[in-house]
Amino acid sequence: MYVLLSSLGDCTDISSAVLNALMANSRIALQLSTREGFEVKVSEALHAGKPIVACRTGGIPLQIKHGKSGYLTTPGDNTAVAQHLFDLYTDENLYRTMSQYAKTHVSDEVGTVGNAAAWLYLAVMYSRGVKLQPKGAWLNDLLRSETGEEYVQGEPKLPRATLDMQGSS
Repeated sequence: MYVLLSSLGDCTDISSAVLNALMANSRIALQLSTREGFEVKVSEALHAGKPIVACRTGGIPLQIKHGKSGYLTTPGDNTAVAQHLFDLYTDENLYRTMSQYAKTHVSDEVGTVGNAAAWLYLAVMYSRGVKLQPKGAWLNDLLRSETGEEYVQGEPKLPRATLDMQGSS
C-alpha cells in the first residue's frame, strides 16, 4: 500500500528528489492539514495523476475537484478519509478514472512553469517601470492578456470565484 502522506506542512529536510520518488511510487496522495495556504504538493500530485484525499482548508479546494480528481473532507473526519482511501484502493475503475481526470484537469498556473512565468512577468513589468495594480486580477490572467495568450475553452485553470472553505482564516 503506497500513499504519499503530506500533513506536516513544509518539510524542508526532505529533498525534492525524495519527494519526487515518493510521488512516483505512490498511488494516492493525502493532504490532511487542518490549516493551509495554497498547497503546491497538491498540484504536483495532480500533475502526476495521483488522486488526492485532502481536507477542505485554505487554497486546497481551488485545486481539487471533489469526486473527480480527489476528495475533500472536513478536517478531523477520519471516517470519510478512510472510506475514500478504501474506495480508491478497491475500485480500480474509480481509481483509473480519477487518476486520468487529475492528470488532465490540473492547471499549469501553479506548476513550476506557471510560477516561473508569473515571476518573469513581474520582472518584465518592473523593468519597464510599470506599477501593477491588479485590482483582484490573477497574475496569470494579466500575463496572458499582456502576451495575447488568452485561455481557450476547456483549458484547465483555477476557479476565480469565492470558495466556501474551512480553516482559511
